[in-house]
Amino acid sequence: MKSTLTVLLIVLVSVQGFQIDMFSKHHIPNRNIMEIMMQIESQLTSGGPFDTINTMLQDFRTSVTSEQIAHDDLFARQKNECDSETAFRRGQIQDASKILSSSTNQLNLCSFQRQKAKAEFGMTEDQLTMNQQHLSLIQEVRKTEQENFNKMAVIFQDALRVIDESVYLAKKFSVGDASLIELADATGQMMQHSVSLKRTGQYAAVLASLARISLAEQVSSADVERLIQLLQTLRNNIEDSYNQFTAENNQAIVLYNNQKERIDKNIARLEKSKTRLEDQITDLNGCVATQTAISQAASNKKQRNQKLLDDATALCTTFNSEYENASAARRQELVLLSEVERLVEKRQNEIK
Repeated sequence: MKSTLTVLLIVLVSVQGFQIDMFSKHHIPNRNIMEIMMQIESQLTSGGPFDTINTMLQDFRTSVTSEQIAHDDLFARQKNECDSETAFRRGQIQDASKILSSSTNQLNLCSFQRQKAKAEFGMTEDQLTMNQQHLSLIQEVRKTEQENFNKMAVIFQDALRVIDESVYLAKKFSVGDASLIELADATGQMMQHSVSLKRTGQYAAVLASLARISLAEQVSSADVERLIQLLQTLRNNIEDSYNQFTAENNQAIVLYNNQKERIDKNIARLEKSKTRLEDQITDLNGCVATQTAISQAASNKKQRNQKLLDDATALCTTFNSEYENASAARRQELVLLSEVERLVEKRQNEIK
C-alpha cells in the first residue's frame, strides 16, 4: 500500500506542476496536493483514523469542485464580455466600412466632376478671350471705316459745293455778271476733288470744257450752256456716288451692329457660364475636402476598431485556453483523487 501511494504521489506531483503552469493567474489554487498526500501517507503509516483521511479527501474534492464552479462563472462572464466586445467592434468596423465606401464613391464623383468643370472652365475662358479679341477687332475696323467715311463725306460735300458754285458762276458768266477768271478759279479745286474721289474720268469732260473756255478768244453762249450741262451731269454723278457711298457705310454700320450684338450675347453667355463654373468648382473643392476628411476618419475608425477587435480576439482566445487547461487539470485532479479514495477505501477494508 505504501509503495502504491508513493507511485501515485509521483504522478500527482507531475500533474500539479502541469496545473500550476497552465492555470489562470486569477485562479492559483490555495490547496497543495503534495502536502495532502504526505499527510495521508503519514496517517496511513501511523495508523491514524480513516475518518480524518476521508475528511481530508472530501475537503480536497470540495476545493476542486468549488474552484471549477467559480471558474465556470468567471468564464461565462468573460465569454459574454468577449461576445459583446466582438459584436460591438464588428459593428463599428461595418459602419466605418459603409461610410468609407460611400465617402470614397462620393469623393471619386466630386473629383471627376471637378476635373470636368475645370476643363470646361478653361475652354470657356479661351472662348471668352477669343470673343473679346474679335469684338475689339471689329470695333477698331468700324472706327477706321467711320473715320474714312467722315473724311470722304467732307470731300464729297465740298465737291458738290464747288460744282454748285461753278454752275452758279457759269450762269452769271452767260449774262455777263461774272468774269472768266472767277469761273476758272473752280478748275483747280475740281481737279483736286477728281483725284481725292478717284473719279478723274467723270471730271474729264468738265475740265476740258473749262480749259477750252479759258483759252478761247470769244466764248459763245452755246459753250457756256454746254459747260452748265456738263457740270449738272457731273453733280448728279458725284451725288449718286455720295449716296451710294453713304448707303454702303450705313449697311456696314448695320452689319457691325448685328455682329457686335451677337458677340456681346456670346460674351454675356460665356461670362455667366464662367461665373457658374467658378461657383461649381468652389462647391466641388468643398465636396472633395469634406469627403476626403470623412474617408480618412472612417479609415482611421476602421483600423482602430480592427486593432481593438484583434486584441479582444487574442485576449478572449487566452481566456478560453486558460479555462480549458485549468478545467482539464482539475478533471485530472479529480481522477487521481478518485484513485486515492479507492486505495484508501481498499486499505480500510483490509484492516477491517
